[in-house]
Amino acid sequence: MKKIIYILAILFGTFSLSNAEVGQMRVGVELGWTPMELEAEETAQVIANASGSTVNVEYDTGAFVGRIFGEYGFSSGLGVEVGFFQTSGAGATYKIGTDSASESYDASGFDMSAIIRSDEGFFGKVGMHSSTVDGEAKITIGGTSYAATGSKDGTGLLFGGGLEIDNIRYSVTHYSDIGGIEDFNFFSAGYIF
Repeated sequence: MKKIIYILAILFGTFSLSNAEVGQMRVGVELGWTPMELEAEETAQVIANASGSTVNVEYDTGAFVGRIFGEYGFSSGLGVEVGFFQTSGAGATYKIGTDSASESYDASGFDMSAIIRSDEGFFGKVGMHSSTVDGEAKITIGGTSYAATGSKDGTGLLFGGGLEIDNIRYSVTHYSDIGGIEDFNFFSAGYIF
């Protein structure tokens, strides 16, 4: 599925460059935040039950998101958008005395969507994405550390909407099955060049 999105992005780029007079090609940047549920308190309880000790846990409730995109307008109310997003890391740390364990996750991916826009600046979009969630875990027991990494790929649908005023965009986008694992809601503000 990831290869299909890459091929569509290349075809879209070639089409929009060769037919620039048909519509408008715009490029933009979005920055935002997404809530994330790491289920850290449930994990802490599992560790406490297994160890018979009290577990202290600290965890993030979300991650920052950056996204770059290009949009080709077929008309004043219809366009196609291709983008790449990356989240900051979100993690949790568990402590039992001097021993500890931590986990951290970040997500990235490509997306493609159809955009429908009103004359007032409101827009909606629907499309698909191909994404990866990268994870890292570290355990420290008796001063010795052990680490592991992993990643999971997935594809899913996306839909969202927002408002564009001049070159400023405010939006919320729901991505289903990021990395085949979790749904994310990206709240963002952006600038279109």
